Amino acid sequence: MMRRVFKSRPNDSFCPKIVFVLFLVFVSFSSWGQQIICFGSVNHYGVDRSENLGLGTVGSVYNWIVKDSRFVGKILKPYKDRTNEITIEWGDTPPGDYLLEVSEENNYCTSLSQILLIKVLPLPFTNLGDQYLCVDPITNQVLKPTLIDTKLSKALYQFKWKCDGVTLPDIGSRIMAGKTGTYTVEVTDQLTGCVANDKSVVGKSSSAIASVKVKNIFFDIQEIIISVTNGIGNYEFSIDGTTFQDNPSFSVSKSGVYQVTIRDKNGCNQVYLTAHVIKYPKFFTPNNDGFNDVWMIEDLLPSMKPKISIFDRYGKLLRSIDTIGEGWDGEYNGIAVPADDYWFLIEYTNSDGNSDLFRAHFALKR
Repeated sequence: MMRRVFKSRPNDSFCPKIVFVLFLVFVSFSSWGQQIICFGSVNHYGVDRSENLGLGTVGSVYNWIVKDSRFVGKILKPYKDRTNEITIEWGDTPPGDYLLEVSEENNYCTSLSQILLIKVLPLPFTNLGDQYLCVDPITNQVLKPTLIDTKLSKALYQFKWKCDGVTLPDIGSRIMAGKTGTYTVEVTDQLTGCVANDKSVVGKSSSAIASVKVKNIFFDIQEIIISVTNGIGNYEFSIDGTTFQDNPSFSVSKSGVYQVTIRDKNGCNQVYLTAHVIKYPKFFTPNNDGFNDVWMIEDLLPSMKPKISIFDRYGKLLRSIDTIGEGWDGEYNGIAVPADDYWFLIEYTNSDGNSDLFRAHFALKR
């Protein structure tokens, strides 16, 4: 028998005692105590179901409340707004203990009872996420399967796996997926019986087939441009191996050899290319102090087949250079030329395999 607290208005001389009987649909419960449910449950509760064709005491209105600020679910009235019955969608209410109370109002009397202690149990936690199979960028053949792992203990949980709705023989906490599809797992806590479901969509990805070229060669600011010609990955790019960006173009001002990295965001193999940024010195000082004594274009490549011609301001040819690593010491026929601006012309084969020219000038300082 439940304890009741009766409240009456000053002019009331008597409030009849109301007897409550608790009925829980889908839950076997025969005494005042604790009901154990799983996180996210939907449960139906009722009182005085034996009276008035199941509508409760004639003239009574029943009010329900979950006595806890953590409750974030919904309390729903059943069909025909039967206030002696409710459905609770516990939703995202966190695991813990909650007090479900109901009060009955009839003829200015209120009977308040603490009905039931609800213990919400946590579900098994998984976070599979989507996965990708790495395939060959040309043949589209799968290179290796991908691991889908719940990271849960097989000793504590049971597992049922499916792929695109078809049950798999796997019963472990993880599986190796060798084809694309939607993989689902049903995880049951063997201690509480609570069940959680999760899924992982397995798609395809690949490393890139790409090329790189340098635009505006010999200029102060040059552009390294990467072109992906094949591959189904989601790529990002770097020229220092550390900082990556989505844009396959880099503006650089320093000459030298750059290792370009093309990385698939989905985890397939990285691709490495080499870019050569070549600049010319703007001046030199042939004073035999060991610094800048020779004017020379460094980082030239044999494949460029370069030929350099150096002229004075009047167009007189002072030196021809066709050997990589060779420079000009500032002399003409063994005589030092005066400090002045000098011009050069370089003929070379560009990255497209075509002949190209570049003209500019530099300063000789003494």
